[in-house]
Amino acid sequence: MDKYSVKVFVSFKPGINDPQAITIAATIYNLGFENISNFSTGKLFHFSIQASSITEAKKTASEICEKLLANPVIENYEVEVN
Repeated sequence: MDKYSVKVFVSFKPGINDPQAITIAATIYNLGFENISNFSTGKLFHFSIQASSITEAKKTASEICEKLLANPVIENYEVEVN
């Protein structure tokens, strides 16, 4: 089995309220950075998976996202495996 490096980025789906992003964007504006827009937040996870192929590693990472790391109702996720 090979060891694969996995990165998962989780973010809110369009239209879902992101209160942390709203607060940060307001603070950025108050600091004088008026040219910033469409600010959003997310979560980044790094981990390793032992698998027989990159396809299997991606499948396992996606299952972990669906069951634990993301709420598929309100969040999207992207999986990167190397």
